[in-house]
Order: sequence, then C-alpha cells, then structure tokens
Amino acid sequence: MIRRMVAVVVAAFLLPAGPAGAAFADSAAPGRQPRGEVVRGEPSTADAPQLTAGVLYRDTLPPGEDARHYAVRLDAKNSAYLAVFALPEPGSEVAFGDGLDLSLESTDGTRCDSGYRTFSADGAARPLGTWVTRTIGADEPCQEAHAYILSVTRKSAGTSDPAPWPLRIRLTTEPPLASGATPGPAASAGTQTPAPAAGTARGAAGGADFAGAAELGAGVWRDEVPPGQTRFYEVPVDWGRQAWIDAEFANAQVTRAGGFAASGVRVELYNPRWGFVGGAGGSYSGKQTSVTATTGRVAYANRWEPEDKVSAARFAGPYYVAVTVHRDVAGFVRGAIPVTLRIGLEGDAQAAPRYDGDPDADLGLPGEESSGGESALRPAGFASLGAGTVLLLSLAVWVASARRRTGA
Repeated sequence: MIRRMVAVVVAAFLLPAGPAGAAFADSAAPGRQPRGEVVRGEPSTADAPQLTAGVLYRDTLPPGEDARHYAVRLDAKNSAYLAVFALPEPGSEVAFGDGLDLSLESTDGTRCDSGYRTFSADGAARPLGTWVTRTIGADEPCQEAHAYILSVTRKSAGTSDPAPWPLRIRLTTEPPLASGATPGPAASAGTQTPAPAAGTARGAAGGADFAGAAELGAGVWRDEVPPGQTRFYEVPVDWGRQAWIDAEFANAQVTRAGGFAASGVRVELYNPRWGFVGGAGGSYSGKQTSVTATTGRVAYANRWEPEDKVSAARFAGPYYVAVTVHRDVAGFVRGAIPVTLRIGLEGDAQAAPRYDGDPDADLGLPGEESSGGESALRPAGFASLGAGTVLLLSLAVWVASARRRTGA
C-alpha cells in the first residue's frame, strides 16, 4: 500500500505541465519562450493600440496586408526610438526584396522618420529589423508633444513563404542633456582597420535573439552557427570607443564539390536600442573566409550626422552582433560552421554626457534582472521544484514513520 502511494505521488510530480508549458511555444525560435507583451496592430489608425516605453511587444505580420498601425504619445522633452524586428522561421523562403517598411508620423500627417530593411538575398531568412526615431534638437521634425503613429508594412514576393512573421516592437526614450551640458563633437568612424584581436579563443554560446545574446568583451571567441541560423552576441562599447568585429568562418566538411553560396555568411551590428548600425556579408564555399564589421565611434552628437553608421552610434552600451550562415550552405557542407569572433575596442573611453535623467531607464529586456521574462519565470520554476522536493521529503518521513509504527 505504501509503495503504491509513493509511486502515485512521484509520478504526479514528474508529469509535464501540459497547457502551461505549451504556452511558451514560439514558431520563430522553437523550444524558446516567446518574449514580450502581446499587441495587435490595426489597419485603421483610429484603432491603433497604444505602445508604452520600456515594454517589449510581440505581434505577427502576415503577407499581403496593408500597414499595421500602433499609437505612441510623445512629449516635447525626450527623444524616442521605435525598433521593429521580424523573426521569420529559420530556413523559410524569402526573396531578395522582402523586408520591413516603417514610418513614424504625427496624427496631422507630418512625417517624422522612415526606415526600410530587406533580406538582400534570396532564401536569407533571419531576424531582420530597423528603427525610426524622433530626435529632439534644432531643425528636427516632430518636436511637439503629440500623438504619433508607427506604421509597419511587410514586403513579400509571391514566391515567399506566406507564414506570418513574428514581430518584436520596442519603444524607448532618452532624456535630454542636463542644463548647461554640451553635446561635444561628433566622432567619425575610424577608417583604418586595426589588427584583429589575437590570443586563445574562449567558448561562446550565441543566443537566438537580442534578449538571449551572449555578452562578449574584447578578445577572441569561438562558436558554431548551423546553416539557416543566426546567433546574437552583445559587446559593451563605451563613449568614445568603437568596436571592430572580425568574424572568421572556418572551412567545413564539403559534401558536394563546387558548392557555393553568394550570400553565404553575414555579420550585422545593432546599437543598444536595436537601431541598425551596419554590416557586411560574403560568399562561402566551404573554405575559410572572413567578414569584418564595425560600429561608429560612440558620441552623443553623432545623432545629427548624415551617415547611418555614424548616426546610429549615438549611445554607449551593449552593441549587438548578429552572425548568420545562409541556409543554402547546408546543401554542400556537413554540420554547423565554426566561427571565430575577434573583437577589438579602439579609442579612448570618454566621460558620459550629463543627462537630465537616466538614459538607460527603458533598456531592460525580458531575461534580464531589470525586467520580466525568463528571469521572472525562474523563481516560479525553482519554487515548483522546492515544493516538489518538500513533498517528496515529507512523504519519505511519513513512510519511515509508518514503517516504525508497523515494526512497533
């Protein structure tokens, strides 16, 4: 009798959670928890849902629709940044010109900013995004405290996979400089490529998205990227400094002679607010090759510079590195591609500008200590484990006591 009761309790403790666990499925990243608060953009601006700064939102975007609209209310003091990312299924079919088209306008029709990104290669499905900004400053548009509309449009060819793209949408704000503080000069991007970082490579495990990015410092790092996949890393870049990323894609076991992918490997960089900084790509045939990408030199006044790479390097903080291997590489090599990341930080660190507030207040992500997501779920998981352990220990004590009573 006692043994049967023990078996029943242990079996119940070991059963999977069922519906609660199923809620964590995400087609963009199988086996990972979806991150963000669910929101649904509307075709009519009159019905656009309101976005709040500091919250990570998720939506889905099917092809063939008009723009999805989201509402934001901005004051006349803080700059604002809206980043939107699509996460198509790895390996799914996309065309060269498929991508995202963003627009930020005031409700009176004034265009504040626009952004457009494409995959730039057939079959190159990967996390893809860009941003639009409302920058406070002289001669900048949309300076008023007003209601604004973010419009998101998916561009897809008729031959592309019609599955909806999961979206991640993020609004962050930045306070102005304190009274009497000066922005200092802009800093042009370095033009001379430094020698790649040297030394023994340390292991790294890149994440599938920004929230799971592995933090890396200057030095040499080693990971593997399967064809059709993207790995994310973050590199802290201080004021006055510039990150150089040299990604070496090693030779692989070739299974088909003459195999070649024109856009086989790619490295892209994003700033702390997910604004696209720049990137580079290259062909891959199973032989060793490398790709170099760099941020601008970080300076507050870069925001008023015309070059995108310089303008995006307007904040210090975690810059994100996305490393992608094209799905077609799987057609002529076996397994994942070993990647060595040589990360260099150039320039002298400078003092941060004096802000009238905390510039990082909105930057917490799910999975980090400053916000919800995985970190918020971990205590619940450990609590469940603790309760189960207590249950089993209590049962063990009860069984022992029962046996002593029977012996007596």
